[in-house]
Amino acid sequence: MNKLNFKMATRGIKNNKFLYFPYILASSFMLFIFNLLIDLKSEKFILETRGSEIIKTLLEMGSWIVAIFSLIFLVYMAKTIVKNRYKELGLLYGLGMDKKSLRKILIIENLILGILTLIIGTFFTILLGPLFINLVARILKIQTEIKLSINFSKLALGLMIFAIIFVLITLISLNSIRKTNPIELSKLSQKGEKEPKANVISMILAIILIGYGYYTALSIDGGIFQALPKFLPASIAVIIGTYFFFRSLVIWILKLFRKNKKIYYKGTNMTFIGELIKRSKESAMALSSITIISSLFLLSFVVISAMFVGKNDLLDRIAPSDFLIQYQEDDKESGKYTKNLLEKNIDKEKIKNLGEFRRKGLVVSEQSPGKFSILEDDDLRKTIMDEKTKIISITDIKSFNKANKTNISLKKDEAIVFDSKAKKYGKISIENQNLKVKENAKNISYVLMDPTTSLFHNILVVVDDMDEFSKKISDGKNIKTFPSVSGTYFDLKEKNQKNIDEMANTLNKNISDTDKILVKNSIENRMEFDKIHTGAYIVVLILALVFLISTIIVIYYKQAAEGLEDGRNIKILQKVGMSKKEIKKSVKKQNYFTFFAPLIISIIHILIASKLAFGMLQLFAMLELRRFIEIEAICIIIFSLIYIMIFRITLPIYFEMGKLNKE
Repeated sequence: MNKLNFKMATRGIKNNKFLYFPYILASSFMLFIFNLLIDLKSEKFILETRGSEIIKTLLEMGSWIVAIFSLIFLVYMAKTIVKNRYKELGLLYGLGMDKKSLRKILIIENLILGILTLIIGTFFTILLGPLFINLVARILKIQTEIKLSINFSKLALGLMIFAIIFVLITLISLNSIRKTNPIELSKLSQKGEKEPKANVISMILAIILIGYGYYTALSIDGGIFQALPKFLPASIAVIIGTYFFFRSLVIWILKLFRKNKKIYYKGTNMTFIGELIKRSKESAMALSSITIISSLFLLSFVVISAMFVGKNDLLDRIAPSDFLIQYQEDDKESGKYTKNLLEKNIDKEKIKNLGEFRRKGLVVSEQSPGKFSILEDDDLRKTIMDEKTKIISITDIKSFNKANKTNISLKKDEAIVFDSKAKKYGKISIENQNLKVKENAKNISYVLMDPTTSLFHNILVVVDDMDEFSKKISDGKNIKTFPSVSGTYFDLKEKNQKNIDEMANTLNKNISDTDKILVKNSIENRMEFDKIHTGAYIVVLILALVFLISTIIVIYYKQAAEGLEDGRNIKILQKVGMSKKEIKKSVKKQNYFTFFAPLIISIIHILIASKLAFGMLQLFAMLELRRFIEIEAICIIIFSLIYIMIFRITLPIYFEMGKLNKE
């Protein structure tokens, strides 16, 4: 009997391969991605990445989101498969096979599917993981050598989690036939969905959760440190709210359409609206999954695009000149040595835009618009994540004029202000030292600002005398300031790799490791930038690919499963007088609604999340908000075209499963 059960189980899988193939493919893919995200956390190129701790947190968060999504969606797929096999199982039951044997067949089927998933997913991880990462690196033109080292203890974690998922799926499958007789079992597949009610509690939850997520996203007024802690709870709220939206609000909207006789009795709208109402509750999970995955892909797509476009803007901040030599002002020996170094080793005929600068950094808290107080050491540790925390760089008008090729003069109570968020000031106060803002600068040379603070909200304050103003605001307090820095910058007249290398070698060979002098050139900065951002680029691109492939799998499976289920209702519709053309028209309307509703909702989600995404993006790129919006609009258009293409490709699958095109 065991051999017979095994034979029946394998035959059941083979006969329903159009359902089981995408099921195995989807589950194997999810396991592969889970393993990949877990393993990426310990990779060297991730650990060296700028903001590595944040990226590691995102990777871990992403891996568990994949696990939770795998559980939800694989259960949904398994329940749909079992439902479509009720007639087959009922027939076996009626021919004399007892429930114990049926349960054994289901257990063997799930065991085979689980083992295949674990083997294929692990195979992908071991053999395709390194190839996948290196391929992404090549696409990004990143020179960093990446060798993905497989940690078998982490593989065991993925195997254990997905084994648990398949155990739960098996229990759900067994429970579905627990209280049925042969006649009931064979009729279950033909049993239609009861018309669902628009649950008031679900509607209220949908509005509250989506409203909370939207409010959080729109109310953020800070950089990465303010955006990241709020991202996860807001995302979870929107995910759950989206599910309740499709489960209740959509039903309520459709019932409003049904009450409107002009709409309801027009053409095939009666069957179109009626079928949608009956299916809304059952399809809520699939539709919300498509919406959320589409939103996540759009977010990843926008971020990776903005990272590329904003790369040069960020490099302008990190490396505003071909060469930069700087030292701390309190180190007098370094100052003298730097001047001698430049006089003896640099041919001024070969350089241009030579200039000097002075800069002091302050960590401040904005008490009210334009009014700032300097944070003391104890306060700094508590408020570094506060959206009120800003970084102010103070420089003098001489340094500003030289760097920006201007000729502006300032009085002692006047200032020029540049705000990284383009805020305008009429006056500004630091520790009650008031300054009238003579000009709100739109563009500046970033040599005047500390590039290491680019993740924060930065403000440049230009004063007449930096030393005098610094004394006034410090007033003997134990304040937290970045060291005052002096430096020299210049560009080469003939900029090429050879000349930059020669100049770098000339400067570096005259500076020992003990000298407190920092020499940077634009080529080194670009190489360093590419190296430390390798992990960020790869992670975001992987997530974008994951979400795109997941979207395709979900849509394909929904079309196949629902087409198979609807095929049973075709004869009924034909008996009541509907032609094949009318049936196809009604079905297409259903498909247009169920597949374009997630697209529209996901676009709304991503537009609302724009401010939050823009704040998080500051970790990897510098963009004006206008430019970011342009990139976002282009990404939405491209994704919409991809989505429509997926819809058109998968629509015939629905008709094939429903046998609408086989008469």
